[in-house]
Amino acid sequence: MKSLRITLGVAAIAIGSFAAFSFAPANQEKEDSVADFYVNPDGSMGPQVSGTNLCQPTSPNLCSQEYNIETGQPTENHKRNGARP
Repeated sequence: MKSLRITLGVAAIAIGSFAAFSFAPANQEKEDSVADFYVNPDGSMGPQVSGTNLCQPTSPNLCSQEYNIETGQPTENHKRNGARP
């Protein structure tokens, strides 16, 4: 009986430790290395979108998209067509 209590105690500690680490915050590295930027008429990266994206949906041209800050290359995410403010 004593052996069963020890086994259950160890199992409870293991499950508790696993659960604690499962809900720990994720690494924020990816989020810090990308951001939305307006796209210049020549297709290059323009100024960073701060706050609300102000692209007006009046044009089929690419207005803003997500870029990798470290490389300056588009990530092909968060693309918005329209006219730049």
